[in-house]
Amino acid sequence: MTQPTLPSASSRRSEAEARRFAAVARAVSLPQLSAKDNGDEALYPKAQPASFTKGLPHDQYGLVDPQMYEDFRTALVEGDPLMGGLSIAAGADQRKWESPLAGVYFNDISADPDAVAMAPAPKLGLSELCAEMATVYAMALTRDIPFEELQKPATKIPNITTNGSPVTIGDLVKQLRSLSWFDTDGRPVGCRGHALTHHEKRRRVAMWESPEAGLTAQVLFRGSTPGSKQGPYISQFMLLGTTSKRSGFNVVDGKIEYGLQTTTQAQLVPQEHVDYMTTWDAWLEVQQGTKYDQPLHPKTRRIHTPRDLAGYVHFDALYQAYLNACLIMLGNDVPVDGGNPINEKRPDNSMGFATWGGPHILSLVTEVATRGLRAARRTKFQVHRRARPEVIAARLAQVANGHVGAMDPGAIVKLKSMLSELGFEDGAAAARPGSILDWIAQLNAHVNGGVGVGPLHVDKTFLLPMAFIEGSPMHPAYGAGHATVAGACVTILKAFFDTEIKFSDAIEGGNTFRAVNKQDKLIKSHRTDGNDATLIEELDKLAANISIGRNIAGVHYNSDYYDSLRMGERIAVSLLEEQMLTYHEPVTLTLMSFDGDTITISTDGERTSAGVKVMVNGTAGYADWWVRDVADYGIVAPPAQPGL
Repeated sequence: MTQPTLPSASSRRSEAEARRFAAVARAVSLPQLSAKDNGDEALYPKAQPASFTKGLPHDQYGLVDPQMYEDFRTALVEGDPLMGGLSIAAGADQRKWESPLAGVYFNDISADPDAVAMAPAPKLGLSELCAEMATVYAMALTRDIPFEELQKPATKIPNITTNGSPVTIGDLVKQLRSLSWFDTDGRPVGCRGHALTHHEKRRRVAMWESPEAGLTAQVLFRGSTPGSKQGPYISQFMLLGTTSKRSGFNVVDGKIEYGLQTTTQAQLVPQEHVDYMTTWDAWLEVQQGTKYDQPLHPKTRRIHTPRDLAGYVHFDALYQAYLNACLIMLGNDVPVDGGNPINEKRPDNSMGFATWGGPHILSLVTEVATRGLRAARRTKFQVHRRARPEVIAARLAQVANGHVGAMDPGAIVKLKSMLSELGFEDGAAAARPGSILDWIAQLNAHVNGGVGVGPLHVDKTFLLPMAFIEGSPMHPAYGAGHATVAGACVTILKAFFDTEIKFSDAIEGGNTFRAVNKQDKLIKSHRTDGNDATLIEELDKLAANISIGRNIAGVHYNSDYYDSLRMGERIAVSLLEEQMLTYHEPVTLTLMSFDGDTITISTDGERTSAGVKVMVNGTAGYADWWVRDVADYGIVAPPAQPGL
């Protein structure tokens, strides 16, 4: 019998080299992008009222020295590893900027951080930013309402009244709908001050129940995908566990096996009705980058309220929810994608492990997270440097109270315009009764003991009550790290598993009603039309839950979530595309994008770039899909590179 022999070392090396160069060829064939910010940084150079300045020294008006900001920006753009010896605010307990130069780093797998981009953020003074601020204010008002009550118009909002009558979710939705951005018949202007772009139209409609119904209580604070708007608010992947004969666990127990160790979906939750940064001095201290000890989390339960969800995304390991979802699917024997070369229909006696099994998918779902974070950091620090919602709220409060210091006159005009749309007219003693600003002033007064503090009058304290004692993280808002990682990790899971099957078929017992205690419920995974949700819908909902949890905390806007989620999706597709060149057999993976596109990634198993194909809706439209969200802004270098 002839002894089989492996290929020679030299031939194996040549094969590996060819595949590596093919991956490089595909990476450089991506459309060339030149990311742009929204122009606010150049428009208001005097004090940067809409730019990220947290951690720099601020004056009594919360403004920084223009030259100091310029030094900060230069150090970021030029990639100074010492950050230019920048001055930071005084104080022994000083927070530091988080990975400010990560976006300058390169990737050795998946798209380079510069190969993806996000559309310019909504500009100061325009309708979308008004709507975004109204939404984060509304989230602060409703943090302690159980999710199952949040979609009911008759639910009362604690401690908030209009002319002595309790304010309801229905009242809140009505106020949001009064804003031009939510008006289905209105004509808001886009981020650059002109008619809405195609991308802005998509982003706007994505917040509605439908183009006809507009914003409703049913979709309040939900995601931009159909699956995230269906059925219960919280994804089953944040409630259920794994089934195990070894441990005796049932999925409804909410316990997840990590080998012979166990974690649980129950978590420590923040104390209800406790908000931060509701006085000017507290806000200003936070902007200096002051470090705080975290408060006690006194209760343990599964996620029940928006504040619970905000607490989850405060301390999670970023890819934690998707790793758990992966373990739940593996532990419940969810079928893999039909184009996976090792699946349950394969006639031979092989099974997945190092390839196409648990270790393979678990490593991919974590590996893609770091790639997403680098891209998010580049958009944050090197391109947009967008101020967090806590800053825009403070600017609104400053202008309403005449506490503006050296703020640019042009910025003051824009902020007065926003105040007017949100319910406060210049020179008034208080916001209009029944407006978003009236209600947020009430919430702040409740926290502050019913008095004005510092330069802000009690009826004009429009600061954003924050869920976190330290406010936002030490990096800019746009893009969102959590949302980028959500888009990337969920896309990997969609590609690996057969996600078109019903959730109840995939997860045995996953639709069981069970109340562990009054505030620890499992709710049937169903659609609004009464049908069971699919795995893809629950995964889309998971991505929305984690991303929007950061908005609920007050640290992000809707556009941060929407655009970052889709940027993460592209990074994951790029990673899967490059991975195809490492396989020596035909592979086809299919997934549905967050915008409903069917994306197919395949290889013939050969070593050439031409053997790998990415199809979008059955056509070779990969390049167009890659730049869909930025094509309206002069970001794409014409023409797009061929070969995709």
